[in-house]
Amino acid sequence: MADSSARAGVGVFAPWAAPWRATLLLVLGVTALRIVYLVWLCPYTLIEDEAHYWEWSRRPELSYYSKGPGVAWVIAASTWVFGVSEWSVRLPAALASGAAALCVAGLARDACGDGRAGFFGACVFLLMPVFQVVGLLMTIDGPMVACWAAACWAAWRAMERGSGAAWVALGAALAVGFLFKYVVVLLVPGLVWYALLRRGSGRRGAGWGWVAAGVVVGLLGVVPVAAWNATHGWPTVHHLLGHLGLPGGDVAPSGAEGGGWRYDPRWTLEFLGGQIGLVGAPLVLGFVSAVVAVRRRGESAWPGRAFLIVCGVPVLVVYVAVSFVTEPEGNWPMAGYVTVAALCGWGVVDAMDELLRRRAAWSALPRGERPWAGIVRRKPELHRQIAWDVSVVLGLVVGLGALRIDLLARAPLVGWMFPQGRLLGADERAADAAERLASLRERAGLEPFVIAQQYGRASQMAFYLPGRPTVYCASSLTAGRATQYDHWPETDLRSVEVTRALAGRPALLTGATIEQWRVAFDRVEPGPQLRGESKSGRLVFVGIGYRGFGAAEGDGAREGER
Repeated sequence: MADSSARAGVGVFAPWAAPWRATLLLVLGVTALRIVYLVWLCPYTLIEDEAHYWEWSRRPELSYYSKGPGVAWVIAASTWVFGVSEWSVRLPAALASGAAALCVAGLARDACGDGRAGFFGACVFLLMPVFQVVGLLMTIDGPMVACWAAACWAAWRAMERGSGAAWVALGAALAVGFLFKYVVVLLVPGLVWYALLRRGSGRRGAGWGWVAAGVVVGLLGVVPVAAWNATHGWPTVHHLLGHLGLPGGDVAPSGAEGGGWRYDPRWTLEFLGGQIGLVGAPLVLGFVSAVVAVRRRGESAWPGRAFLIVCGVPVLVVYVAVSFVTEPEGNWPMAGYVTVAALCGWGVVDAMDELLRRRAAWSALPRGERPWAGIVRRKPELHRQIAWDVSVVLGLVVGLGALRIDLLARAPLVGWMFPQGRLLGADERAADAAERLASLRERAGLEPFVIAQQYGRASQMAFYLPGRPTVYCASSLTAGRATQYDHWPETDLRSVEVTRALAGRPALLTGATIEQWRVAFDRVEPGPQLRGESKSGRLVFVGIGYRGFGAAEGDGAREGER
C-alpha cells in the first residue's frame, strides 16, 4: 500500500500506474505487438500440438479423446474468419494472453486495494517465461489460464463484495475453462479453503440462490465432454488415468512391471527445477511477497493477499504429489501462477514504497555517515526489489530471445543451448514428403497416402501438405497410445471402410519400424529421412499394396478385400 511512504513525505512509487488507463495501454500494446509478430515476423512452423488442435478444428465435435472442445472451437472460429494460416491458428493464444493479463490486473487491484498493484501484476504476468510462450503458441494452456484468471477475479468479487452476478461469472469462467483443460477444477479447493478462512467474518453474501446459479452454470461445461465420452466408451477417463500412471489408463501403470508402486526421485526434482525455468525470478518475488504478507496478516488488507495465496497453492501441491506417482510435465501447474502474478504486483509496489522511504532517510544522512544498507549495493535495497529488477531484465531477455530461437541456435559456442527442432522444419518435411508422394504416384499409378506413427507429425503433414489432405496416424497400432485419429471414422485405420478405401494403394510412412509396417503392406521399403527432420531415430518408409492392419489377425484384410 502507498500510505507509509506518503506519511513520510517522500511520495509513492509509480503513481502513474494507478489508473486503469495505464494497464489497458500496457496490455493492448503488448497484444498488438504479438499479433504483428505472428502475422509478419514469426519464423516458426506449427508445433505438433498446435497442428493437432487444428486437425480437431476441421472436425468440430462436442469433445475429443484427450481434451475438451474449447481449443478446437476457437481455432475453427479464427480460421473461419481469417482463413487457414499459421497466424490465424495462433491468434486466439495472443488474445487469451491479453485477456488473462487484464483479469490479473483487475484481481490485483480489487484484492490489494491499489491500482498500481494491478499494473505491476499484469507486468509480472507478461514477464513470466511460461506465460510468454502460451501467449504465442496455440495450445490449451493459454485460454485455460485466461479462464482461471477471470474465475479468480469473479470469485473475489462474489465472496468479498457479495455480488450475485459475480457468482454466475465465476461459474461461466470455470465452465469455459473446463472445455479447454480439466485442471481448472483445481481452483475450487482454493476457493473452499479461502471460504473456510473467512467464515464468521461478517461479510455480506449474495444469497444461496446466486451461489446455486453459479454452480449450475459451472456444471454446463461438463455437459459436452460427458456427452461425447458417454458415446465413445469414456476414452478421456482412460487417457487421464494413463497420464497419471494409474490402473485403468491407456498406458500401463508406472509400477506395473515391478508389481507395485515405483518412485524415481528425479521426477520430483526435475519437476521443481522446471518450475524455476518456466516462472523465473517472479517465483522468488512471489515467495518473498507471500512471506511478507503472512507476517503482516493483522493488516486490513490481509484477506486479499490471503486469497491470492490460497488460490494458487492447491494446484502446485497436487502436481508435486503427482510427481511421486509419475513424471509430470513442467507446464501442468501453470494456472497456479496466475494469482502469484497478482500477489507479485502488490509485492512490487509495497517493496518500492518502503524502498523510497528507506532511501530518503539514508540520503538525508551526511555523506560520510551513510552505512552500507543494501544487499549488493551500498544504498538501501530489498529482496523483493532485487527480485523485481531481475524479473524485468530476464523477462525481457527471454521474451525477445524466444522470438528468434532459430537465430540464437546459430550462435557459436552457445547455439546448442537453444533447441529449435520442435519449432521449425514442419513445412520442409512436408515439401519433401510431397515430392516423394508425387514420385510414388507416378511409380505405382495409384494415389498414395500418408501414415505417421506419431499424432503430432500426422497433423503437421495434414497442415503443410498441398491441399491439406487426410493423413492417418498408426500410433495405437504400432505399440503407441490411442489418439483422436482412432475416433474419427474417416481416419480410423481399424475401420473396414477405411481399409477398403485404401486397399492396394501405396503410402509414405513416417516413424515406427519396418516390422511394424509390414503387417499392413505387401511390401515395405526403407527410405532416407525427410528434409528438416530433427530427430535422428524417426525413420521413413514406402509401403506398397496396403492390406490393412487387420491383416495381422486375418480379419481386417479379408473385410477390405470384399
